[in-house]
Amino acid sequence: MKGVVAILVVAAAALAVAHRGPQAAAGDCGIPGTAPLWIDYAGHDAPIVPKPGMILAVSSGTVVPSQMRAAGAATIMFDLNLNNRVGTTLAPADPATIPAKAKRLFDFAVTVTGCEHPMIAENELFGAQTPTPWSTTNAQYRANVLLLLQELANLGATPAITIANPPYTGGDAAEWWREAAKAAILIRQVYFTSPGPKGLYKLGPERASRSMRKGMRGLISRFSEIGIPASRVALELQFQSAAGQGGRQGLQPRAAWLEFVKLEALAAKQVAAETKIQGIWSWGWPSFSTAGNDPDKGAAACVYLWTRDPKLCDGPKLAGVSFNKSLTVGQISLPAGVRCTLGPHSILKADVGRTAALTGDLGSASSALLQRVVLRAQMPVDPATVLAAERAIVRDRFGGSGSRYRASLAALHLSVRDARAIVADRIARDLVKARFRPRPPTSTQMAEFMTTYAGTQVRLVTASPEAPWLGGAARGLAIETIAPEEVFKLPQGRQRTIDTLDGRFRVRALGPALPLYALAPSSAANVARAVLGRFAKDAVYDRWLRTQQSALLANAVCARDDVPSTGDVDLTAWAPFLGA
Repeated sequence: MKGVVAILVVAAAALAVAHRGPQAAAGDCGIPGTAPLWIDYAGHDAPIVPKPGMILAVSSGTVVPSQMRAAGAATIMFDLNLNNRVGTTLAPADPATIPAKAKRLFDFAVTVTGCEHPMIAENELFGAQTPTPWSTTNAQYRANVLLLLQELANLGATPAITIANPPYTGGDAAEWWREAAKAAILIRQVYFTSPGPKGLYKLGPERASRSMRKGMRGLISRFSEIGIPASRVALELQFQSAAGQGGRQGLQPRAAWLEFVKLEALAAKQVAAETKIQGIWSWGWPSFSTAGNDPDKGAAACVYLWTRDPKLCDGPKLAGVSFNKSLTVGQISLPAGVRCTLGPHSILKADVGRTAALTGDLGSASSALLQRVVLRAQMPVDPATVLAAERAIVRDRFGGSGSRYRASLAALHLSVRDARAIVADRIARDLVKARFRPRPPTSTQMAEFMTTYAGTQVRLVTASPEAPWLGGAARGLAIETIAPEEVFKLPQGRQRTIDTLDGRFRVRALGPALPLYALAPSSAANVARAVLGRFAKDAVYDRWLRTQQSALLANAVCARDDVPSTGDVDLTAWAPFLGA
């Protein structure tokens, strides 16, 4: 129903303002005033031993929470009965009852936590994924939830609400989320489903950690995209053992599960530090049911606590001798100035920045430099060859004027050094392509080529060393647009040393330049075969390059996991005069 969402949001806000009370202060009741907070659900039979530095969530009682605080932990309220207070999406509660319910919940939370300004987490929002327009009952349910959160905040609590499903943030719903974030912390539950824990573990620590971090960032960005600051968002990690509830999902053996718990904690720690979210919450430590019984629960909880602070539990002791105690494996740890490490290779931030000044974006710049790493490893290019190619560029495209050449580079924000690197990339690419032996063209393809390009000039020459524009041969037909222009200007029978875009060659012209149609059919067929073979090599090269790049990226470590995309990014597209 159009307008229902906005009207009910405004009504909830107005009613909440009418009951405004004292606001919760940062640092209340032993809870630090700085983010990120680490909050663990420790109710029921959760195998967590309270210690100083912990923030433990409980749902009821006064004796156990008091004992937790006596051990040095802070306590918060985790309300498992949200639907009893606000109703459901099909049967929302009377909104007039919400203020009184909020007051009773607040008073109960004060008793449980021993804190005058308690933190109260509501579990959990129904229908977060429901798109607008909402039904009348769903809109009233959302208004009730918002009003409860606002009332709790006005009473002096710090409310929070857990969110299981991907939130729909389009349309009128965006305003509801923004209002909810003003009143409460939005706790997005973290589930790994595709792949799940089993699939992630098989990827190895580097790729699994990267995947988890990227997933967590995505959950946070869903809210930041509609203007909600990260400081009003938290993540809740899942450690249930029962099937179908997230968490372990049957991951075996024990050592694999404990390693996964460690990596997930490290991923959350990294993302929290980057994004400055409110905190990392954990859920699923109690068994809750027979299906949730897990003999590894205590060790998993201990490993989780140890990973974030070794003073909280001796994780390696409970995990056993097979446990990998490394807290750096799979993590983002880069030398100063390095954007990515790719095994023994690296991509520097400065190189990406300079290349991005040419391409206009960091993504294409990073991909081009990834290709450069592959090419340098596979086909190093002699600096003398690069300089010869540069001289040919200045001669052929700038009339021999070095100043005009440098001015053109400056206009593209390119240094001479970077221009030479681009030339080296192109030479290496051509040399790699020359190694490939693709399937020969069909007779139909050759016939079509000879008809279409009948006027193309060709010339019989020799070259030393073997030239890529002769298909990697020392003798053959040089083809217009593929071979250097100088080849077609040579006096017949004379040998000269020429600088080309592929380096320096000694070339002898064995005959005159002729159009393709003037050649004998067999010779014309050879030309067609050579050109079509070159095109086929381009396709082979692309597949080969992606394979090589993917192998490098498998264990890559990049800042903020911003891994370059694979593919052939030819920088001469932005600087055509450096190309062939």
